Order: sequence, then C-alpha cells, then structure tokens
Amino acid sequence: MVPNVGITDRRVRYLLALVFFLIAFFGATGVWQWVFGLLGVIMVVTASLSFCPIWAALKINTRRKSA
Repeated sequence: MVPNVGITDRRVRYLLALVFFLIAFFGATGVWQWVFGLLGVIMVVTASLSFCPIWAALKINTRRKSA
C-alpha cells in the first residue's frame, strides 16, 4: 500500500466524514443513516491510512513528490 492521499485531500476527507456523520445521526432516517454512516467511516479510514484504493486504481496521487 503506497500512500496516495495528500494532506489537503486528507483534510477534505475528514471534513466530509464529519458532514456524513452529522447527516447520519441527525438528518437521515432508515437505510440512509447506514449509507451516510458507512461513507463517513470510509472517509476516516482512507484519510487515516493516507491510501485510497479508488485513487490507486485510477492512478491518482495527491501527495507531493519528494524533492
């Protein structure tokens, strides 16, 4: 697993996770609670690991290149 998520991407993912969790706990009902909760968990995990399997499959890397 080569890290492919940069710092700005990580911050956006954490922010999206917060939004998804807030929607899951306060805005959604039924199945949508689970959907938004799962999306939040996915965002936290990919940000914490600095690795996104979708980015890897698309060969996208948002990390800075080493000097």
